[in-house]
Amino acid sequence: MKIAYISYLGQEIVKRWAEWFAKRGHEVYLVLPAHTTKVQAEFKGVHIHKVNIQSYASKIFPFPTIWSGVLPCRKVINEIKPDIVHGQNVIESGLPVVFSGDYPKIVSILGNEPFLELIVYRLLVKTVFWRVNAIHSFAENLTEKTISLGVNKPKIFTIRPCADTKKYNPYLDGFDLKKSLNFENNPLVISTRNLWPGYNVECLIESVPYVIKEIPNAKFMIKMGHIIPEERVEKFKNLVKNLKISNRVKFIGYVPYNDLPKYLACADVYVSTSLFDGLGISNIEALACGTPAVLADIDSTRNLIKKGLHARLYPPKDSKALAKEIIASIKNKEKENKEIHKENFEIIKEHYDFDKNMEKVEKLYENLIDKYKKHK
Repeated sequence: MKIAYISYLGQEIVKRWAEWFAKRGHEVYLVLPAHTTKVQAEFKGVHIHKVNIQSYASKIFPFPTIWSGVLPCRKVINEIKPDIVHGQNVIESGLPVVFSGDYPKIVSILGNEPFLELIVYRLLVKTVFWRVNAIHSFAENLTEKTISLGVNKPKIFTIRPCADTKKYNPYLDGFDLKKSLNFENNPLVISTRNLWPGYNVECLIESVPYVIKEIPNAKFMIKMGHIIPEERVEKFKNLVKNLKISNRVKFIGYVPYNDLPKYLACADVYVSTSLFDGLGISNIEALACGTPAVLADIDSTRNLIKKGLHARLYPPKDSKALAKEIIASIKNKEKENKEIHKENFEIIKEHYDFDKNMEKVEKLYENLIDKYKKHK
């Protein structure tokens, strides 16, 4: 197959999808309708087309809009002549997909649930959902939200490509990394969520004083991501300084996907403070590595519990409640409960394994292309 993705580079999942299909022998093109031509990562076997929307759009619009990427992306797509066009984000790449030309079209809903609630986006989203051939949903809560917008259920395919269980599994040993970080004698709490507002990482930082009252030697490691404005990073570092916990909290920058499992494995507790998630891939990756998880009680995390996964939930934005769950997890030595971690891993392999679910996506592409050819 010749596959064209229209996407942005803010998420690791884009790179993983493109490289997976390239490795399978497909011809993969990544069209980047970004406001910059800078590519943040290396892509193996993938053709990159950088569309400088800012310079292109300035000739038509006085400022960037959701329409800015439509014409330049259409031009590139028509040069590629793909078998199928896939937009990895309904808000950002939905319109470029819809107006890409006469091809089978699919869009994904990753974690856009809050945007689906906004009236300003309702018409955009409904237009995209109506015009594409299929909608890929990462999770049941996103599927339900899509149906509530009037989309027929047969048009929606809930497929969960999540953890690479060959790399993310409970058999990893993170002690050497923990030792290199000088945390070998400390209970370690890790957050791998981004520093953007919706991830609410300040809730974790504000929980630290409560935790160290009970567990004085506890340490906290916060992975910041790699596309974060400096002023936002400074905001969090100032919060840590004002709470007088600078010696307790370590900020780390971008960690390559293949290195992240060891960071998760070396932690005693993983925390997600996100106020919304589509699927919550980071949460599943942590559980796959045998790291006890304390998660904000939201739709996506409740769905994980319904699937049988073991994790602690706390009321979102409640730093005291979060601290209580972190303390309980450490004191109960949940990191050492091998049976629970094994059970979690088996559930993840069954429902959330990356390769297994990507094969379902591949089959979906083939079916959409065959159906398109028959009706052409």
